[in-house]
Amino acid sequence: TLDLAGTWAAYGALRVRIESVEDDDDRARMADTIDEMNRTLDDILSLARLGRPSEQATEVDLAALVDAVVEDFRDLGMPVAFTEVERLTMHLRPSLMRRAIRNLIENAVKYGGGADVFLRSDAKAVEIIVCDEGPGIPSDRIAEVFEAFTRIEGSRNKETGGIGLGLALARAIVREARGDIRLENRPKGGL
Repeated sequence: TLDLAGTWAAYGALRVRIESVEDDDDRARMADTIDEMNRTLDDILSLARLGRPSEQATEVDLAALVDAVVEDFRDLGMPVAFTEVERLTMHLRPSLMRRAIRNLIENAVKYGGGADVFLRSDAKAVEIIVCDEGPGIPSDRIAEVFEAFTRIEGSRNKETGGIGLGLALARAIVREARGDIRLENRPKGGL
């Protein structure tokens, strides 16, 4: 079991302690480590809650939701582009879907140098396409990256952080919304 109150109290205490560290570089590295721990715990809790999400599904303009996520990355100076489309209303859990899209774009930025995001729809399906120009993933290992705590080190730099929950969480969210995620290497490189 996980003692959430104790965990959050420990994070708070660590945050207060790092403020007393005099070296700016050390303080920044410590803050980054605490932030990474927070993201990891948040990912684990999100996975655990998927079976019983508290957020109700509602009618959402998926195009506007994707555009808002992309804008968050742009506001941070990240190389992310979105080809805008007409309004596209769907019944889904917006916070969860935002999380899944953010995880996919974040991976494209971290490991592929940026992201180009597209929406494509027809009468039967809606696709959110996130493309990057990174090294890709060996075809025989693509299925592995959806397993929790898995990182493909040949194409993933240890310095980028993360513990391998982003794609597992994104897939769980999309499947809960009756969809699926598929990774494909692009002919000219990237995913």
